[in-house]
Amino acid sequence: MTLQRPPRLLPLAAAAALALLLSACGKVEDKLSEKAAEKMIESSLSKDGQDAKVSLSEGGVKTTITDKDGKTQHFEMGNAKVSESDLGLPFYPGAEQQADKASRMASDEGSMVTMTFSSADATEKIAGFYRDKLKARAGGRQFSESAMPDGMFLLILTDEKNTDHTQVTITREGQASEVVIMRAVNTPKSS
Repeated sequence: MTLQRPPRLLPLAAAAALALLLSACGKVEDKLSEKAAEKMIESSLSKDGQDAKVSLSEGGVKTTITDKDGKTQHFEMGNAKVSESDLGLPFYPGAEQQADKASRMASDEGSMVTMTFSSADATEKIAGFYRDKLKARAGGRQFSESAMPDGMFLLILTDEKNTDHTQVTITREGQASEVVIMRAVNTPKSS
């Protein structure tokens, strides 16, 4: 199954990733350098009648692009505020949120949020927790699960029209398990 992301968000995500890399290369300490980097990124994103605004000042990247028709896309990476409600799932009990790996994208076409956690619990235990939560939310939606020999789990819940897609990926990283929850909601087209 392939997640259909809102197509206009992909260039935005790539640009924001570039901005995060630029800001992560030694923490922009000088406000002048920060503003110069913001202007360089804005310039590369502003084309074909688009207007871009970039902020690197809050420990992450915030980008807003408005196209020539007035449609706006927002992207936050590295410090996005993501709640249980946004994810449609509870945070894993006792897990440590990795806020620097949280992201949020939104446009008229839909939204996507991502949050990463770490836990000392085994991947199997975490998968059991989220399996139960996703199955409880299923209500006619498609649930699928893949378990890999290395202990990785992939749990997916999506609706028939792929307008609401939740994916939980659980991997083992040394002594900790890493949990990445992604939820994408496509806005249905008006007829």
